[in-house]
Amino acid sequence: MEDGKFAQINQFLLVLYQDARQLAPYAFQQRMLEHLAEFVDYDYAVWGGAREAEREVTDLVTINQSPELLIQWQEVAHQDRFCDLTLNHLNHTWMFDDIADYRNSLAYNEHWRAFDIQHMISTIMSEPVDGYVSYIGLCNTDHARPFSEVERHIKQFLMPHLSEALRLNRQMALHIPGDEEEGMALVNHKGMILASRPPFDQLLREEWGHEKFSLPTTIFSEDNAFGDWCGESIRLQYRQLNGHYLVRGRPVSSLDKLPSRAREAAELYATGFSHKEVARRMGISPETVRKHLARTFTQLGINNKASLAR
Repeated sequence: MEDGKFAQINQFLLVLYQDARQLAPYAFQQRMLEHLAEFVDYDYAVWGGAREAEREVTDLVTINQSPELLIQWQEVAHQDRFCDLTLNHLNHTWMFDDIADYRNSLAYNEHWRAFDIQHMISTIMSEPVDGYVSYIGLCNTDHARPFSEVERHIKQFLMPHLSEALRLNRQMALHIPGDEEEGMALVNHKGMILASRPPFDQLLREEWGHEKFSLPTTIFSEDNAFGDWCGESIRLQYRQLNGHYLVRGRPVSSLDKLPSRAREAAELYATGFSHKEVARRMGISPETVRKHLARTFTQLGINNKASLAR
Protein backbone atom coordinates (compact mmCIF):
# COMPACT_ATOMS: atom_id res chain seq x y z
CA MET A 1 0.00 0.00 0.00
CA GLU A 2 1.31 3.47 -0.81
CA ASP A 3 2.61 5.50 2.14
CA GLY A 4 0.12 8.27 1.43
CA LYS A 5 -2.86 5.89 1.45
CA PHE A 6 -1.57 4.18 4.60
CA ALA A 7 -1.36 7.54 6.39
CA GLN A 8 -4.87 8.43 5.18
CA ILE A 9 -6.31 5.18 6.56
CA ASN A 10 -4.45 5.66 9.84
CA GLN A 11 -6.00 9.12 10.21
CA PHE A 12 -9.42 7.70 9.37
CA LEU A 13 -9.13 5.12 12.17
CA LEU A 14 -8.19 7.80 14.69
CA VAL A 15 -11.24 9.86 13.71
CA LEU A 16 -13.40 6.72 13.69
CA TYR A 17 -12.78 5.83 17.34
CA GLN A 18 -12.80 9.45 18.48
CA ASP A 19 -16.21 10.09 16.90
CA ALA A 20 -17.52 6.76 18.25
CA ARG A 21 -17.05 8.17 21.76
CA GLN A 22 -18.52 11.60 21.06
CA LEU A 23 -21.38 11.38 18.54
CA ALA A 24 -24.93 10.04 18.82
CA PRO A 25 -25.38 6.72 16.91
CA TYR A 26 -27.15 8.03 13.79
CA ALA A 27 -24.80 11.01 13.42
CA PHE A 28 -21.78 8.73 13.92
CA GLN A 29 -22.82 6.32 11.15
CA GLN A 30 -23.62 9.12 8.74
CA ARG A 31 -20.27 10.82 9.39
CA MET A 32 -18.32 7.60 8.82
CA LEU A 33 -20.12 6.81 5.56
CA GLU A 34 -19.15 10.25 4.33
CA HIS A 35 -15.50 9.57 5.28
CA LEU A 36 -15.57 6.23 3.41
CA ALA A 37 -15.87 8.20 0.18
CA GLU A 38 -12.18 9.09 0.66
CA PHE A 39 -11.30 5.44 -0.08
CA VAL A 40 -14.17 4.01 -2.15
CA ASP A 41 -15.77 6.09 -4.91
CA TYR A 42 -19.55 5.60 -4.53
CA ASP A 43 -22.85 7.29 -5.39
CA TYR A 44 -25.06 5.76 -2.66
CA ALA A 45 -24.23 4.29 0.73
CA VAL A 46 -26.24 2.34 3.32
CA TRP A 47 -25.29 1.20 6.82
CA GLY A 48 -27.81 -0.83 8.72
CA GLY A 49 -28.69 -3.88 10.73
CA ALA A 50 -31.03 -6.79 10.14
CA ARG A 51 -32.43 -9.96 11.61
CA GLU A 52 -30.37 -12.54 9.78
CA ALA A 53 -32.94 -15.35 9.46
CA GLU A 54 -35.81 -13.15 8.25
CA ARG A 55 -33.58 -10.71 6.29
CA GLU A 56 -35.62 -7.99 7.96
CA VAL A 57 -34.02 -4.52 8.01
CA THR A 58 -34.27 -3.17 11.57
CA ASP A 59 -32.24 0.06 11.39
CA LEU A 60 -30.80 2.02 8.51
CA VAL A 61 -28.66 5.07 7.71
CA THR A 62 -28.34 6.17 4.07
CA ILE A 63 -26.26 8.66 2.06
CA ASN A 64 -27.67 10.19 -1.17
CA GLN A 65 -30.55 7.69 -1.21
CA SER A 66 -33.95 7.13 0.40
CA PRO A 67 -34.34 4.37 3.02
CA GLU A 68 -36.90 2.92 0.58
CA LEU A 69 -33.89 1.38 -1.18
CA LEU A 70 -33.74 -1.39 1.41
CA ILE A 71 -37.30 -1.25 2.71
CA GLN A 72 -38.58 -2.22 -0.74
CA TRP A 73 -35.74 -4.73 -1.14
CA GLN A 74 -37.37 -6.93 1.48
CA GLU A 75 -39.98 -7.89 -1.14
CA VAL A 76 -37.27 -9.77 -3.08
CA ALA A 77 -34.90 -10.49 -0.18
CA HIS A 78 -35.33 -14.26 -0.22
CA GLN A 79 -34.73 -14.43 -4.00
CA ASP A 80 -31.60 -12.28 -3.96
CA ARG A 81 -28.51 -14.39 -4.77
CA PHE A 82 -26.23 -11.51 -3.80
CA CYS A 83 -27.71 -11.57 -0.30
CA ASP A 84 -27.25 -15.36 -0.24
CA LEU A 85 -23.57 -14.89 -1.05
CA THR A 86 -22.90 -12.24 1.60
CA LEU A 87 -24.89 -14.04 4.33
CA ASN A 88 -23.18 -17.36 3.62
CA HIS A 89 -19.76 -15.69 3.83
CA LEU A 90 -20.07 -13.23 6.71
CA ASN A 91 -17.27 -10.73 7.34
CA HIS A 92 -16.14 -10.86 3.69
CA THR A 93 -16.58 -8.16 1.06
CA TRP A 94 -18.41 -9.00 -2.18
CA MET A 95 -19.47 -7.29 -5.41
CA PHE A 96 -22.31 -7.86 -7.89
CA ASP A 97 -19.72 -9.05 -10.43
CA ASP A 98 -18.76 -11.96 -8.14
CA ILE A 99 -21.98 -13.69 -9.27
CA ALA A 100 -22.11 -14.81 -12.89
CA ASP A 101 -25.11 -13.45 -14.77
CA TYR A 102 -26.43 -11.65 -11.66
CA ARG A 103 -27.91 -8.81 -13.72
CA ASN A 104 -30.36 -11.29 -15.30
CA SER A 105 -31.71 -12.29 -11.88
CA LEU A 106 -35.16 -11.42 -10.53
CA ALA A 107 -33.80 -9.45 -7.57
CA TYR A 108 -31.60 -7.28 -9.76
CA ASN A 109 -34.26 -6.55 -12.40
CA GLU A 110 -37.19 -6.19 -10.02
CA HIS A 111 -35.37 -4.07 -7.45
CA TRP A 112 -31.79 -2.82 -7.88
CA ARG A 113 -32.27 -1.65 -11.46
CA ALA A 114 -35.31 0.39 -10.35
CA PHE A 115 -32.92 2.46 -8.22
CA ASP A 116 -30.42 2.68 -11.11
CA ILE A 117 -27.81 0.66 -9.21
CA GLN A 118 -25.26 -0.91 -11.54
CA HIS A 119 -22.57 -1.93 -9.05
CA MET A 120 -22.54 -2.74 -5.33
CA ILE A 121 -19.79 -3.62 -2.90
CA SER A 122 -21.15 -5.02 0.35
CA THR A 123 -20.01 -6.63 3.61
CA ILE A 124 -22.26 -8.25 6.21
CA MET A 125 -20.71 -8.52 9.67
CA SER A 126 -21.71 -10.94 12.41
CA GLU A 127 -22.55 -9.21 15.70
CA PRO A 128 -22.64 -10.38 19.34
CA VAL A 129 -26.41 -9.84 19.53
CA ASP A 130 -28.07 -13.17 18.74
CA GLY A 131 -29.69 -13.23 15.28
CA TYR A 132 -28.46 -9.74 14.37
CA VAL A 133 -26.04 -8.72 11.62
CA SER A 134 -24.79 -5.33 10.44
CA TYR A 135 -23.85 -4.36 6.91
CA ILE A 136 -22.44 -1.57 4.78
CA GLY A 137 -23.28 -1.40 1.10
CA LEU A 138 -21.79 1.09 -1.36
CA CYS A 139 -23.41 1.56 -4.79
CA ASN A 140 -22.58 3.10 -8.17
CA THR A 141 -25.00 4.08 -10.91
CA ASP A 142 -22.54 4.16 -13.81
CA HIS A 143 -22.05 0.76 -15.46
CA ALA A 144 -18.64 1.90 -16.72
CA ARG A 145 -17.46 2.64 -13.17
CA PRO A 146 -17.16 -0.71 -11.32
CA PHE A 147 -15.51 -0.98 -7.94
CA SER A 148 -11.84 -1.97 -8.09
CA GLU A 149 -10.02 -4.75 -6.26
CA VAL A 150 -8.08 -2.09 -4.34
CA GLU A 151 -11.38 -0.62 -3.11
CA ARG A 152 -12.55 -4.12 -2.13
CA HIS A 153 -9.38 -4.72 -0.06
CA ILE A 154 -9.61 -1.34 1.67
CA LYS A 155 -13.27 -1.87 2.56
CA GLN A 156 -12.48 -5.39 3.81
CA PHE A 157 -9.71 -3.96 6.02
CA LEU A 158 -11.93 -1.20 7.45
CA MET A 159 -15.10 -3.24 8.09
CA PRO A 160 -14.03 -4.88 11.40
CA HIS A 161 -13.04 -1.43 12.69
CA LEU A 162 -16.36 0.11 11.61
CA SER A 163 -18.29 -2.73 13.24
CA GLU A 164 -16.33 -2.51 16.50
CA ALA A 165 -16.57 1.31 16.57
CA LEU A 166 -20.35 1.12 16.15
CA ARG A 167 -20.59 -1.24 19.14
CA LEU A 168 -18.45 1.19 21.14
CA ASN A 169 -20.60 4.11 19.99
CA ARG A 170 -23.80 2.38 21.13
CA GLN A 171 -22.29 1.43 24.47
CA MET A 172 -21.20 5.04 25.05
CA ALA A 173 -24.85 6.10 24.70
CA LEU A 174 -25.59 4.03 27.84
CA HIS A 175 -23.07 5.78 30.10
CA ILE A 176 -25.70 7.70 32.02
CA PRO A 177 -25.68 7.37 35.83
CA GLY A 178 -28.36 5.19 37.40
CA ASP A 179 -28.85 3.13 40.56
CA GLU A 180 -27.72 -0.48 40.91
CA GLU A 181 -31.19 -1.87 40.25
CA GLU A 182 -31.58 0.10 37.02
CA GLY A 183 -30.46 -1.22 33.65
CA MET A 184 -30.29 0.59 30.33
CA ALA A 185 -30.50 -0.35 26.68
CA LEU A 186 -30.25 1.23 23.24
CA VAL A 187 -33.16 -0.08 21.16
CA ASN A 188 -34.01 0.53 17.50
CA HIS A 189 -37.49 1.27 16.13
CA LYS A 190 -38.11 -2.46 15.53
CA GLY A 191 -37.51 -3.19 19.22
CA MET A 192 -34.11 -4.83 18.64
CA ILE A 193 -31.75 -4.36 21.61
CA LEU A 194 -28.51 -3.03 20.12
CA ALA A 195 -26.62 -2.59 23.39
CA SER A 196 -27.50 -3.02 27.07
CA ARG A 197 -26.13 -2.38 30.54
CA PRO A 198 -26.81 -4.78 33.43
CA PRO A 199 -29.20 -5.66 34.92
CA PHE A 200 -31.39 -4.89 31.87
CA ASP A 201 -31.23 -8.41 30.38
CA GLN A 202 -32.03 -10.00 33.75
CA LEU A 203 -35.06 -7.73 34.17
CA LEU A 204 -36.36 -8.85 30.76
CA ARG A 205 -35.98 -12.50 31.73
CA GLU A 206 -38.00 -11.87 34.88
CA GLU A 207 -40.76 -10.15 32.90
CA TRP A 208 -41.03 -12.55 29.94
CA GLY A 209 -39.57 -15.72 31.43
CA HIS A 210 -36.96 -16.39 28.71
CA GLU A 211 -34.04 -14.88 26.85
CA LYS A 212 -35.34 -11.86 24.96
CA PHE A 213 -33.30 -9.78 22.53
CA SER A 214 -36.08 -7.46 21.46
CA LEU A 215 -38.91 -5.48 23.03
CA PRO A 216 -42.54 -5.33 21.83
CA THR A 217 -42.84 -2.28 19.59
CA THR A 218 -46.20 -1.52 21.26
CA ILE A 219 -44.19 -0.21 24.22
CA PHE A 220 -43.07 2.78 22.15
CA SER A 221 -45.02 5.66 20.66
CA GLU A 222 -43.57 7.40 17.60
CA ASP A 223 -45.63 10.48 18.50
CA ASN A 224 -43.96 10.90 21.90
CA ALA A 225 -40.28 11.64 22.48
CA PHE A 226 -40.62 10.24 26.02
CA GLY A 227 -42.65 7.32 27.32
CA ASP A 228 -43.34 5.01 30.24
CA TRP A 229 -44.47 1.36 30.32
CA CYS A 230 -45.11 -0.85 33.35
CA GLY A 231 -45.32 -4.66 33.25
CA GLU A 232 -45.65 -7.29 35.96
CA SER A 233 -42.05 -7.08 37.15
CA ILE A 234 -40.32 -4.34 35.11
CA ARG A 235 -40.94 -0.66 34.49
CA LEU A 236 -39.47 0.87 31.33
CA GLN A 237 -38.98 4.54 30.64
CA TYR A 238 -37.64 5.69 27.27
CA ARG A 239 -36.69 8.72 25.25
CA GLN A 240 -36.06 9.00 21.53
CA LEU A 241 -32.41 9.31 20.51
CA ASN A 242 -31.56 9.93 16.84
CA GLY A 243 -33.93 7.30 15.46
CA HIS A 244 -33.37 4.95 18.41
CA TYR A 245 -34.76 4.67 21.93
CA LEU A 246 -32.70 5.01 25.09
CA VAL A 247 -34.56 2.78 27.57
CA ARG A 248 -34.20 2.62 31.35
CA GLY A 249 -35.50 -0.49 33.08
CA ARG A 250 -35.95 -1.18 36.79
CA PRO A 251 -37.98 -3.57 38.94
CA VAL A 252 -41.59 -2.63 39.53
CA SER A 253 -41.91 -1.00 42.96
CA SER A 254 -44.84 -0.84 45.36
CA LEU A 255 -45.32 2.75 44.24
CA ASP A 256 -45.67 1.62 40.60
CA LYS A 257 -48.51 -0.72 41.64
CA LEU A 258 -50.60 2.11 43.06
CA PRO A 259 -53.56 3.41 41.02
CA SER A 260 -52.38 6.24 38.78
CA ARG A 261 -54.19 9.03 40.67
CA ALA A 262 -52.89 7.81 44.04
CA ARG A 263 -49.37 7.63 42.62
CA GLU A 264 -49.66 11.15 41.20
CA ALA A 265 -50.80 12.49 44.57
CA ALA A 266 -47.98 10.67 46.36
CA GLU A 267 -45.33 11.97 43.97
CA LEU A 268 -46.53 15.57 44.30
CA TYR A 269 -46.78 15.34 48.09
CA ALA A 270 -43.32 13.76 48.36
CA THR A 271 -41.72 16.63 46.41
CA GLY A 272 -42.90 19.14 49.03
CA PHE A 273 -46.43 20.24 48.08
CA SER A 274 -49.05 20.53 50.83
CA HIS A 275 -52.41 18.69 50.80
CA LYS A 276 -54.10 21.83 49.47
CA GLU A 277 -51.48 22.43 46.77
CA VAL A 278 -51.72 18.80 45.59
CA ALA A 279 -55.52 19.08 45.53
CA ARG A 280 -55.38 22.27 43.46
CA ARG A 281 -52.93 20.77 40.94
CA MET A 282 -54.99 17.59 40.57
CA GLY A 283 -58.40 19.29 40.58
CA ILE A 284 -59.66 17.26 43.57
CA SER A 285 -60.49 18.05 47.19
CA PRO A 286 -57.90 18.04 50.01
CA GLU A 287 -59.91 15.25 51.66
CA THR A 288 -59.52 13.05 48.57
CA VAL A 289 -55.78 13.75 48.64
CA ARG A 290 -55.65 12.61 52.29
CA LYS A 291 -57.47 9.38 51.40
CA HIS A 292 -55.04 8.70 48.52
CA LEU A 293 -52.06 9.28 50.82
CA ALA A 294 -53.49 7.14 53.62
CA ARG A 295 -53.87 4.17 51.24
CA THR A 296 -50.38 4.81 49.87
CA PHE A 297 -48.78 4.89 53.33
CA THR A 298 -50.52 1.62 54.21
CA GLN A 299 -49.50 -0.13 50.97
CA LEU A 300 -45.88 1.04 51.23
CA GLY A 301 -45.61 0.29 54.95
CA ILE A 302 -44.53 3.82 55.88
CA ASN A 303 -45.96 6.49 58.17
CA ASN A 304 -44.43 9.86 57.25
CA LYS A 305 -43.61 12.21 54.37
CA ALA A 306 -39.83 11.75 54.67
CA SER A 307 -40.16 7.99 54.09
CA LEU A 308 -42.41 8.62 51.11
CA ALA A 309 -39.83 10.99 49.62
CA ARG A 310 -37.11 8.36 50.01
